[in-house]
Amino acid sequence: KPVKQAVAIDPTLPAAHEMRALIYDAMGDADRADASFRQALALDPNNGSVLHNHAWSLCRRGRYAEADALFGRAAALPQSVSTAKTLMARGVCQVRAGLYPEGEKSLLKSYELDPSSPATAYNLAAVLMRQGELERARFYVRRVNNVPEHASAESLWLAIRIEHRLGNYAGRDELAAQLRQRFIGSREATSLELGRYDE
Repeated sequence: KPVKQAVAIDPTLPAAHEMRALIYDAMGDADRADASFRQALALDPNNGSVLHNHAWSLCRRGRYAEADALFGRAAALPQSVSTAKTLMARGVCQVRAGLYPEGEKSLLKSYELDPSSPATAYNLAAVLMRQGELERARFYVRRVNNVPEHASAESLWLAIRIEHRLGNYAGRDELAAQLRQRFIGSREATSLELGRYDE
């Protein structure tokens, strides 16, 4: 209701159409979400927020090429705080599409703009591990796990798998103890107990 009112009050406001698109997207109404995103972009073709959110919506639905084109447009806008976020989302989407080198490139650019983002460092470590770049993967996942409030079951499990592949069993076991202690009952802790290091 408030969204309909916002659009009714000022149909030239891109933010109103974007909000409506996000609501439709959350409801699973892809067609209406796309239409609202397109309306917002028609009003403001260089709106970084709309480009980013529409791209992520398309990515989640497996429409990778369309998503990448919109992420590219958003990332090409004048640098802003959200540029790093857009590049991270683009990298994650490229990895989902199986485009690992492209994903690594986007995530590296995002990391250069915002090296404090644990999500970027984690995703970068994950794609590097997939490509067999274990030492580099170790560097980025350590950046996450060295800050206790940033460490998660996912980041510890990724680090455990990297250390296992590198043959550093002492490092692996130290991280495994942390995972068991801090995230008992997690999916990752279960995978650890089952020895699923290659998943």
